[in-house]
Amino acid sequence: MITRDSFAKEYDKFAKALTRRVKAYLRDPNAENVHRLRTATRRLQAAFALLPKTTRNENRAQKTMARIKELMKVNASVRDQDIILSKLSMYKKSPTYERLTEGLRKSRKSHLEQAKELALSVQKDPGPRVKPRDLSEPILQRRYNKVVRKLGSKITSEIPLVREDPSKVEELHVVRRDCKQLRYVLEMAEFSRPPKPLVALRSWQDLLGTIRDNDVMIAYLQGLRRSAEIQLALNIEIENRNKNYRKFVEVSRQNPVSRIASKP
Repeated sequence: MITRDSFAKEYDKFAKALTRRVKAYLRDPNAENVHRLRTATRRLQAAFALLPKTTRNENRAQKTMARIKELMKVNASVRDQDIILSKLSMYKKSPTYERLTEGLRKSRKSHLEQAKELALSVQKDPGPRVKPRDLSEPILQRRYNKVVRKLGSKITSEIPLVREDPSKVEELHVVRRDCKQLRYVLEMAEFSRPPKPLVALRSWQDLLGTIRDNDVMIAYLQGLRRSAEIQLALNIEIENRNKNYRKFVEVSRQNPVSRIASKP
């Protein structure tokens, strides 16, 4: 169950968290701050989706969320480069890896210039503020139920496809995004203990995140001219990806999320 008081409190918490994360990011856009900013942004986007339609459609709100979405898009490239840099750092130093690292750092710096401009605009206007008196509890509950059912149905239809075919890289990425959004929406409700669908989503999200990191690294290495060092790194990454994928197939054998999906 979700109440207007609990939702307004959570929304305010997410909005303030985004403001803090933007400040930290502008001060030092290191890998950790990039990741934390993306998490804060995703949580606010999930909460925004539950707002009344009139609020969501306001011109100011639409512009703010468009800027946030664009910031997420640009920072996705930065995040991918951080993942690759982190993985490269685990290998023994060599001229090949040092050359790749230098190129990635230059590319990252270029992407950050654009991202910083967007972050500054988000800092100036982080979006609408929400107070309990502005919300109708029955409407909020109906909206919450609708979003939960829609995401639950989408995930339930996607899971069989990605469990049967490990080559569905982009489809698996979509499942990860949907799981993350549904998790954040469910966490805004009040409960004495986490429901089984939420527990499953947290577990899936961890594995899907690791697989996504594998896929980012694999795609990067496959785009390089092959050498013994590159091939070694590629083989290791593919092997790790296969192990993580098998774990996901096993843990997703039971799907508690189907319980909250829309009825046919």
